[in-house]
Amino acid sequence: MDQQKNNMEMTDYPVDWADVYGRIGDEDIIAEFAASFLKNSQTLILSLKSAVNAHSTDQIELYAHALKGSASNIGAIVLAKAAWQLEKAGSEKIVRDVDEQFAVVEQEYATLKELFESPDWMEHAKRAAEAKI
Repeated sequence: MDQQKNNMEMTDYPVDWADVYGRIGDEDIIAEFAASFLKNSQTLILSLKSAVNAHSTDQIELYAHALKGSASNIGAIVLAKAAWQLEKAGSEKIVRDVDEQFAVVEQEYATLKELFESPDWMEHAKRAAEAKI
């Protein structure tokens, strides 16, 4: 597990610490945002999944946009980009690849959720940011 975390720190880490800390600047507030994200994003993921299953492009666009914003606010740039792809598909009324795109969103969300549930996630995020420099 430690090796897996070390490998993740060197690649696309789920949280861009420099981004979120640069905008918010307070670790206590970031921790509150992360907790709020965990609490509220599960509903967004479930709603997005239903929209994808129904191929409802308007709802895909709506829920993907909301998830993108929430992810961006907490510095989850990889998840935000994946949600943006779904949002774009919804806005362009393209359902051809939404199942695959949602699978990426779901995987990125699971990775982020696992990170945020770790008590020392901020320390890992800081080390990942330092490794990028």
